Formats: sequence, C-alpha cells, structure tokens
Amino acid sequence: MSKTSRLVTLAVTGLALAAPQVLPDRQSVPPTTPQPAPVEASYQELALDGPSVAAETKPFTMVGITWPSGVTGVQAKVRVQRAGQWSDWEPLRIEDEHGPDPAVPEGTERSGTEPLWVGDATGVQASAVTLDGTTVGDAKAVLIQPGVLATDADEPTVQSVEPEATRAPYPMPAMVSRKAWGADERLRSHNGKACARPKYTTTVQAAFVHHTADRNDYTRTQVPAMVRAMYTYHVKSRGWCDLGYNFLVDRFGRAFEGRYGGAQLPVLGAHTGAFNANSFGVALIGNFEKAAPTQAMLEKTARVIAWKMDANYRSPLATIVFDGSRLHTVSGHRDTKATACPGNQLYKKLGWLKQRINVLIGGSVSTPIYRFAKRIGFRSVGQPFWGEHRTKTGWATYFAARDVFYSVATGTHSTVGVFRARYRRLRPDTILGLPTGEYRNSAGGVKVQPFRNGALYWSKSIGTRPVAGLIYRKYAALGAERSRLGLPITDMYTVKGGLRQKYQRGWLTYNEHRGKVYVQYRSTS
Repeated sequence: MSKTSRLVTLAVTGLALAAPQVLPDRQSVPPTTPQPAPVEASYQELALDGPSVAAETKPFTMVGITWPSGVTGVQAKVRVQRAGQWSDWEPLRIEDEHGPDPAVPEGTERSGTEPLWVGDATGVQASAVTLDGTTVGDAKAVLIQPGVLATDADEPTVQSVEPEATRAPYPMPAMVSRKAWGADERLRSHNGKACARPKYTTTVQAAFVHHTADRNDYTRTQVPAMVRAMYTYHVKSRGWCDLGYNFLVDRFGRAFEGRYGGAQLPVLGAHTGAFNANSFGVALIGNFEKAAPTQAMLEKTARVIAWKMDANYRSPLATIVFDGSRLHTVSGHRDTKATACPGNQLYKKLGWLKQRINVLIGGSVSTPIYRFAKRIGFRSVGQPFWGEHRTKTGWATYFAARDVFYSVATGTHSTVGVFRARYRRLRPDTILGLPTGEYRNSAGGVKVQPFRNGALYWSKSIGTRPVAGLIYRKYAALGAERSRLGLPITDMYTVKGGLRQKYQRGWLTYNEHRGKVYVQYRSTS
C-alpha cells in the first residue's frame, strides 16, 4: 500500500446550523441561550480511498474515523471547514479500549477514534495512517448531524438541597433521561434485534471514570445533541448495541442517562472492555489531558457514583478483584488498560472523588435491609441486583435469591421462591403492602406469607393466590386457610357493585355500596 496518508477533502455548500457555534476561545458562555430551531439529523460515512477527494455533504457537527477491528497503531487527524474557513489539523483521540466484553459481542464492530464535536461544519479533511505512515485500509470518516430539537434548550429540574450525609441509601440525583435528551430507541435495533433488549450484569461492584476526549467549550444547549451524536457513533459507526457509557456528566454539572435498560439496574455497558461486568461507566464530557474538569461536574459525578454504590452497599474506599486484577471500587479507565483515559487532570481528581463519595454516603453502610441481609448471610440472599430503592411505603432491595423490604410499620422481611415471583407480578407494595413476616408452613402442605394488607397462600393444587383488603379481613376472621371456605382458587376479580374471590368451598363478595363482605358457601348436597 502507498505510504501516503489517505486524505479526503470535502468542499461543501449548505445552510448553517441554527445551533450555537462552538466558541473558538473555549470560554464559558452565558447561562441562557436562544431557543434552537429544529434541524434534521443525518449520518454520512466517507471512504478514505484517495489522497484528495472532493465531495458535497450535508452540514455536520461531530466527526470520527473508523477502521476494521484488529488494526492497531493508527494515527488519525481531521480539520473542518466552518463559515468558509478551515480549522487547524487536530489529532483524534484513539481510546479503543472501550467496547463490549470479548465474550459479549454486540454487532459488527469496528475500531475507531473518539468522536469530536466540531460545531457547525460544512467540510472535512481526514487522515488515518499507521505508525510507519502506511494508509489504513477501509478507513472511513464519519460525519454526524444529530439534529437540533426544540427541547435541547430545556433545563431539567435540579436538586437544590443536599440530603444529609448520614441518610442511607444516598438518593438518585437529578438526571436527564434518555427521552429528555432525545434518544431514538429504534436505533438500538440497528445491529440486530438482540441489541434492542438490554443485557444486565449480576450486580454493581465498581465504577469506572472516563472522559469523552471531546471539546471543553460546548454550550448548555449543545449537550443533548452531543449525547445523541455519541449514541449514533457508537451504534452505527462502532457496531455497538447502544451508547457505551451508563452515565454522562457535562461541564455544567448535569447528569445524563446513558445506556438503555433502567438507570437503577446493573445494565451491562460497553465502556471498559473486559471489565464491563458488575461495573458501570461514568463519562465526563470533555478532554481532561490538560484542562481540569469543573467543580460542578466533579460534584455531580460524585453524586451519581454515591447513589449507585450506596444502593448496592459498596465502599468507594475499597478494592476488589476484577478479571484477575485488583482495582479500586472507583477507578479510572487507565487503571484497566494502557490508555490515556480519563485524562491526567481528571485522573488526579480521583482521590478527591472517592473521599467526596464517602462523605455523601455517610462513611458506612447501616440500613435495616443491609443488616437483615448480613444477618442471614449474603450467600443466602445473593448479591444486590436492584439496589436499595424507595417503594410506595418503604424501601426494597432485590437480591439474587431474595427480595428484602423495610418500613417502620412492617419491619424488615423478605420474599423468596414462589412468593417472590408472585409478589413481583402484583407489583410490590400495592394491594398487599409490604411483608410483615417470612412465609410459614401451614397444615396440608399449605404455605402462607403475611403482608400489611393481606397474605399470599400457596399449595400445589392452587398455586400462589393473594387475598387483600376487606376480603382478607373477612377471610382471616373466618379462620383463613383453616376455615370452611378452604383456600382461594382465584385472584380477586371485579363483579357488578364490587369484588369477588372464589375459594375451594365458597365465595367472598365485597359490596362497595354497603362497604361489607359477604360469605357464601357451596352446596354440599
């Protein structure tokens, strides 16, 4: 192959974007900006197949370069045309240690640079060569216009009062949801139907801190579009299922939900290749090799990690063995591989970050649910899957083998096996309320678990049936499973004027108008 760099020159005509220009002096912008006008999204891939090629393209705001997986030692750079003027050449950061775990392939993957936000550009020159100057085969320049939405200027509600440090678990901080930043959920099917379904890891044991290696001079209203563009680049250009990071934080101190699947759950991301399992990735938007992250983004990052770690009963000051390597529970990307991420200036702040997280969570784990799980033994309850979170009237943690619930009124109790499965289908803490005891064995192979507003009954013949509310009170007054009615054989269902539930030898009917429950027995004749 030629030793000449593959170079593409794009002289483009077209309308300028309505989004604010990237500021050349990288200074802060005023907190209020004009409402952006809608701009249509577009995606272009341009083959770097000659020393100089001219082409017309639509305007774009983000650029990256990709090449086939397995090619190493690539040097990539770009320059762009804005308002008829060419920028200086700028090297693109190659952080190819992102991505899915090797055992969890996502789509048709390609290696590539980190994407670079360039603002309103109408032309590009791009180069991709190996260390000895050889051109890289099948390299592509990717030009992304994420579009501009009217909602990009909207400001999310932000917590104004910091919770007490001793409160546990630490609450979920204010966060911009996928819907709010404009995620196109259809894009998750781009690399196959299997990609549309989120994958989950077992638990949360560690956080990995990244930077996006992007610009630091973006405006508030540009950030949602930047996140949309990264999402597009990760899926269409890199071949991943979704945005690689679980969370992102901008320089203004705003957190953004990343990969789809539920921010509260241990969603398997594509942020730290070979270390994604049982961890989550937080990316600070910007390049922190030379520039320091703002205090606002450091504080928000601390709050995101504090929420996830405290809910899963992890200490930010501990270490853990990952893939044969001993790492801190709060680590930088470079702690896992030879990479510059998250940049020297951010990496220097990890010590502060750990201490701040420790202060936020109160320095120790001491919730009633945690003490219950510790008393029973984590070998029995398993690792937390859905960390400690609020329910309608209390708190809950879904462990691998048990779901544990707590409120002042009910104490701490768990559901397990068939009771856990049925209670989840009923949606915990709704018609039955929280459990007030563990399940017990009754006569004839029957098992019963009490709840604040009722009970669950199980036998081999009837399965698991709930009895709740006034119908439960009547049933309990009659003797419950030992009564003449026997066991419930249906759930409660609606009839004219109220509710009814069938039993082995009769019915209980609630009359809404009279506020009473009537019993009727089957004829024995």
